[in-house]
Amino acid sequence: MTAQTNSQGHKNLIVYQKAKENTLSLFSYYKTRNLNWAEKLLMDQLLRATASIGANIAEGYGRHYKQDYRRFISIARGSCFEVDYWLDLLIEAKPADKKFLVGVQLSNIEVGKILTTLMKNLSA
Repeated sequence: MTAQTNSQGHKNLIVYQKAKENTLSLFSYYKTRNLNWAEKLLMDQLLRATASIGANIAEGYGRHYKQDYRRFISIARGSCFEVDYWLDLLIEAKPADKKFLVGVQLSNIEVGKILTTLMKNLSA
């Protein structure tokens, strides 16, 4: 893979769009909830991990070599697993918000599956 000719091409990727949607959804949730200090700590970690997914997709897309792109996609996939962990904790801490948080978790799982497929295709 050579340098991308369209520096905004990553924005057309469904996986990037879904990752961004998850981040914005969680950010909106964070702004509208009255969280205690422990829940804020969990939420801060969750937001960082969620934002990392889209950021790594974007950064990897801009890399010059296919191997570099695959490595950043792999990092983004790892962040999906981290997001799942933080969501598990937050779901237990905020059972009243379980429906919303499980929805984000399902969307995050879908992002992870897409990233796994993308990694396999980049390895071929």
